[in-house]
Amino acid sequence: MKKLLTAAFSAALLFMAGCADSDTGAVKDTTESFLKAEHEGNLDEATKYLTGDATDMFESREDMRADLKGYEDQGVSNETLDQFVDAQIKAYTMVWEDSKIDDVQVGDDTATVLVTTKGIGMKDWENMTTSGLSAEVGSQWMDDNMSRIEEYKSSHTEEEYMAWYLDQVVPVYAQELVSRLDAEPRQTTNYRFSLEKTGDGWKISNVEIGTLEESDDQ
Repeated sequence: MKKLLTAAFSAALLFMAGCADSDTGAVKDTTESFLKAEHEGNLDEATKYLTGDATDMFESREDMRADLKGYEDQGVSNETLDQFVDAQIKAYTMVWEDSKIDDVQVGDDTATVLVTTKGIGMKDWENMTTSGLSAEVGSQWMDDNMSRIEEYKSSHTEEEYMAWYLDQVVPVYAQELVSRLDAEPRQTTNYRFSLEKTGDGWKISNVEIGTLEESDDQ
């Protein structure tokens, strides 16, 4: 009987270890799949690996495009709005150019994954989009195209002019944004991913940014 109990207990420990290994692998798979989708700019795919607060932290391409519905209603072309979204996504992929998992800790229903990425800093991306670049590009375009502007305004309403103006300027801005961000130094950034076990497996519930400027590559 003692031998049977010992054997049964050993088998149970092995089974539990196997479950832990399985969960660790699943946690890594979720994290790696999310990072791959971010790197490729496939934001719709990336959102499949999110739950809880993390769903408010990351937008899908569809969400980004929906945010611009008001401009579409004002007459700005779909092509212009798509170019703007594509440029933002392209810029965003520069944040996730390279990544590696440093550590995985798994509990019963939660897990923590430490990730290191190399790319442009998240703050650099945010600062560039709010730095007045759009005003700079718009002002320069107006200086270079004053005769076109006057001609268009003479035969169109103010609403039509604004839609036309954005159709001209937004693609220029989008290209300039990507170009300037691509020239930014690359930085090492630490992230802490929190994951939860759900009915669909493991999903990312929160992402915390650590050191934004540990090192950089010119």
